[in-house]
Amino acid sequence: MIGWLAATVLLAFSPWLLPPWLWPCLGGPVAILVLRGRLFWAGLLVALLVCSLRGQLELQQRLPVSCHGRSIALTGQVASLPRRSPVAEGRLRQRFEFLVDRAHPRDCAAPRRVLLSYYGDREIKPGQWWRFESRLRRPWGLSNPGSFNMQAWYALSGIDAVGTVRSAGGAPVAGVGPALSAWHHRLRARVSNAIGQADLSDVAAAVLAAITVADKSGIDYRLWQLFQHYGINHLLVISGLHVALVAGLAFWLGKVSSACLGSLGVGQGRYPVSEVAAFTLALAYAALAGFSVATQRALVMLGCFLLARALRRGNSGFNSLFLAAWLLSLINPLVFLGTGFWLSFGAVATLLWLGCWQRGGRLGRVLLPQLAMALAMLPMGALWFGGSSWVSPLANLLMIPLLGLYVIPLSLLGASLALAGAGELAAACWQMAAKPLDTLWPAAGLIDRQAALFLPVAGGTLATVVALIGAALLVMPLTMRWRLGGLFMILPLLLARPAARVEPQLDVLDVGQGTAVVFRASGRVLLYDTGGGNPAGPNLAQTVVLPWLRHAGVERIDELVISHNDLDHSAGLKGVLAAMPVDRLWQGEASDARARRCLAGAAWSWPGGTRFRFLSPSGPQEGNDASCVLQIVTPGLRILLPGDISERQERELIRYWGGELRSEVLLVAHHGSNTSTYQAWLNRVAPEVAVIAAGYASRFGHPHPQVLARLQRSGAVVYQTAGQGALQFRIGPAGALSITANRAGYKAWWM
Repeated sequence: MIGWLAATVLLAFSPWLLPPWLWPCLGGPVAILVLRGRLFWAGLLVALLVCSLRGQLELQQRLPVSCHGRSIALTGQVASLPRRSPVAEGRLRQRFEFLVDRAHPRDCAAPRRVLLSYYGDREIKPGQWWRFESRLRRPWGLSNPGSFNMQAWYALSGIDAVGTVRSAGGAPVAGVGPALSAWHHRLRARVSNAIGQADLSDVAAAVLAAITVADKSGIDYRLWQLFQHYGINHLLVISGLHVALVAGLAFWLGKVSSACLGSLGVGQGRYPVSEVAAFTLALAYAALAGFSVATQRALVMLGCFLLARALRRGNSGFNSLFLAAWLLSLINPLVFLGTGFWLSFGAVATLLWLGCWQRGGRLGRVLLPQLAMALAMLPMGALWFGGSSWVSPLANLLMIPLLGLYVIPLSLLGASLALAGAGELAAACWQMAAKPLDTLWPAAGLIDRQAALFLPVAGGTLATVVALIGAALLVMPLTMRWRLGGLFMILPLLLARPAARVEPQLDVLDVGQGTAVVFRASGRVLLYDTGGGNPAGPNLAQTVVLPWLRHAGVERIDELVISHNDLDHSAGLKGVLAAMPVDRLWQGEASDARARRCLAGAAWSWPGGTRFRFLSPSGPQEGNDASCVLQIVTPGLRILLPGDISERQERELIRYWGGELRSEVLLVAHHGSNTSTYQAWLNRVAPEVAVIAAGYASRFGHPHPQVLARLQRSGAVVYQTAGQGALQFRIGPAGALSITANRAGYKAWWM
């Protein structure tokens, strides 16, 4: 088992798989190792073989590149609970996993599990059979430092393609009943809909749906961020803690039932009533949660504990944890790619480690686990979330009992009543469960606005590992000298701060079909556009731009430029303004009272010789041609950011500015659309490097082949965020450029 786990972890992050020609050669060595009792090496070789085989099969099911953007007819079943989220212009998006049974044309029929987005008026339900006309692309995530790795999530979830249902929508397949395999998702959908109709506040409905059936459709960015600031966002995800609380409640009810049986003359203690009740209710709750990684881990450990108890046998928590990791790796060898695995197993390992050393009275046994968890989660939070909450011990001390002893039992009782048809009683239970949430939510939001509850941490891998060792030493019964040493091992992580950029640096972030550019020099920061999405959330400022800025140690923005009001450039404006101080705001089309119009000729400079000048717009223009055209001049290098201007505006700029347009680095206008970047413009700008910020397999066809051809004829080296991720341009003395792509170098086999 240890050999299997070692090989599985290795292959999950490996850039290669064992080649097929090597597979038949491993049978003999495995047999010899088994006969000689070398089971570690035998398990390792078997895991390498099995996981490589599964990996090759997964790669063969990926959508062929030749099928990008083609209209594909898909027939199959909805295989998950659709997640509903608002998008721009008041539309609702339903996103769900779809198991493909048939696809046309046949050369695009490889994918078996696809992630579809549906914008129609029909309600999509789990288990339904549908026929969709869709446009698919390979599973491809944005690639930025400090951001969530969506591509790893696709691989972990077994997603073979991602797509959008065409505007014509789809049609249910007549005469076919719901798929049996999605029975638990159908129950989850019924409960989620019932919670939505129970006359609850938006926050209460969102939280109850999340902790009851793992439906996070109502958890917007602001609510998630608030819970993160208090260090209790793990409570919004059905985890092992929730399963343990439910199992404990069921175990207690089983004890009561067993006592009742004893009073009726039935042999008390003869039947494992409590154990069966605990595991049954935990299994039902895990089904409502969609059998997430954390609930699978909790079920295995709970099953080990309850079985040992029923058989009057001993049970080791560490052995159970190890068994859970092994079983999960059998189910999905890529389980190690998910942060949920490491957070769940790390939290349990921390508590088990603490249990080996914990001493003291009742108060210490209550407080010490919260402090130990906060210490352990500090390095993990730094690694995955860019920081941690310093009030999490107190917040968890309040919220865990509140949810475990009051909110979750009432919410699950409501779910049971709703599934039994007692809708009014279910609504009453949910309304009772919502009362403390509605009371705490306004006060929590007010405190969060007045105080900095979240501690940004930006330490590297070495500082994170050292801090984990220090946290382990702090809970051990060692002398004060050792404990002080453990505390000092945590300090580098807490005190680490990225140095402010003195030398000029340009970063073009990977925000898909949109623009977000950061320029830093002399300790100052300029942000040009904020990416796309829904201004009310979710948007790319929340998921990419702000995490990147925090990762880079940026705490304030000196100049924020919104080129124009198209959502792929401006959707994150309010989010950025709310998240950090902005000294000055510029807009091509003014929509904020604090903004200045970036009219042609406006200029300013920073220490160190960096100068900025707007070249356009020059009048009351609207739309793409109102874009702020910004030229940045550093010693030895010029950078031109033209927004979405069209050919007509390019000609106006050529006529007015002439040779002053010359710039070594050019952000290609309008994401490479053929409405811009004509030869006359390229002749005047004469870029040595051209950057195209567009979405992967863009549905708009960006960048246009003719634009790429013109750039090639002009001799410019072309970089694209779609294929290379975020791009970093370090500007040295005399304008020397050092260019780094976020996707360069290491690439796992599933990328």
